Amino acid sequence: MILFDRRKSGILLHLTSLPSGWGTGDMGPMAYSFVDLLEKLGQSIWQILPLNPTDGIYGYSPYSSISAFAGNPMLVSPEMLVQDKFLDEWELSHKFADSGAKFEEASAVRDNMFGKALEKFIPDDDFQKFCNDNAWWLEDFSLYKAIKSKFKLPWYFWPEQLKRREPEEIEKSKKELAKKIYREKFVQYIFFKQWKRLREYANSKGIEIFGDMPLYVAHDSADVWANQDIFCLGEDGMPIEVAGVPPDYFSSTGQYWGNPLYRWDVIESNGFDWWIKRVKHALDLYDIVRIDHFRGLIGYWAIPFGQPNAVNGKWLKGPAEKLISALNNSLGELPIIAEDLGDITDDVRDFMAAHDIPGMRVLLFGLDNPQENIHTPYHYVKRCVAYTGTQDNNTSLGWYLEEASSREIRNLILLLGRKTGAGSIARDLIRLIELSVAELVIIPYQDILGLGSFARINKPASSDGNWQWRMNEKMMSLPVLKWFKEITEFAGRH
Repeated sequence: MILFDRRKSGILLHLTSLPSGWGTGDMGPMAYSFVDLLEKLGQSIWQILPLNPTDGIYGYSPYSSISAFAGNPMLVSPEMLVQDKFLDEWELSHKFADSGAKFEEASAVRDNMFGKALEKFIPDDDFQKFCNDNAWWLEDFSLYKAIKSKFKLPWYFWPEQLKRREPEEIEKSKKELAKKIYREKFVQYIFFKQWKRLREYANSKGIEIFGDMPLYVAHDSADVWANQDIFCLGEDGMPIEVAGVPPDYFSSTGQYWGNPLYRWDVIESNGFDWWIKRVKHALDLYDIVRIDHFRGLIGYWAIPFGQPNAVNGKWLKGPAEKLISALNNSLGELPIIAEDLGDITDDVRDFMAAHDIPGMRVLLFGLDNPQENIHTPYHYVKRCVAYTGTQDNNTSLGWYLEEASSREIRNLILLLGRKTGAGSIARDLIRLIELSVAELVIIPYQDILGLGSFARINKPASSDGNWQWRMNEKMMSLPVLKWFKEITEFAGRH
């Protein structure tokens, strides 16, 4: 895999965390400035979180979306709408303070701008080509969004004929909601136009985009509504079995996620067509793709729908061998990374080894019982992606001050050969990662800046305050960035 052609270093920062005057970070000028910063710091990877639409019902989590294919309108840059002559500069709304994310306001501002842009938009060949090339998902998504805006209910509570997608009712809705459908297509056209330009700019600077693809999709999504036959649903549209993970050391009741499981037998009978399209779409967006909860392809925990927790589930065999074969046959060698955190069994490790699929190592998980812990730096292998922490961890400083046990601190001192402290912990952990044998290392931007837990972007199993953190423009020119460039170069990464 060309991903591992040399030692590389990159930064994890989602687009929403960028500075912006429009309620949340976006694909505007500051995204281009961040690419320039990555190049200046000697980095070659920009890792981001999923780009799909987010919703307040799910706390604006990028991992709970109404579509596995559509882009998030909140990431559209108002400045770029002006640059592309969809708007005049005087039509831009007032800006917000450059602080934490304001998703509701960001959405409202952009909705208003999309309406203005659409009024003067004259469809051209480029727009028509986009609609034709993406019709396989765009038609269903746009219709789903239009119907959902009408009823303001999940699809499984729509009128029976629409819920079951009866052809006559579908055609009737297409005519009735034609303007709303057209608007949704226009918004997606704008999103992908801006994303394509940003990615091409990053690539021109030697920066690869490392994206993320959740394994499962939300029950109330265009994907499940449009493809009900490939999900474990009953006649009423409700799930029969749902996804999650069993009880473990961290939770006596496991995790009940609630996503409908796939009917892998049906998907296989269709030649894995939907999954091939999904992975191809991801590879059209990103240079590298991380598959979240990768172990679910080898074996997955199936929980009866409606259970109070994940205790009464069962293990079922996944389609990994047949699926990876179908993907390779259709798409060639895949630049994928497995998210293999948590309780990973030997069958998952064996599959990854057999197919040369790299996994992850997280230093914050490697300071307890280091002699037998694959996340401890001296156990790293070359073909892995090493992190201080991911989007689900506290920052390094936050971990040190609030979570680290005395045993973990003692083990860290042994690794470093000296004591550490609040003023140096983030640099010390970064140094361990950068100097490791892992050919690719990714550092959260918050750790580079040495920020505390206030800058944590997600706390799993909690619903308040997640995905909110944003940096300000001054954080792109702090003195510590010079040190980060130096340690990257010293580690032989470029």
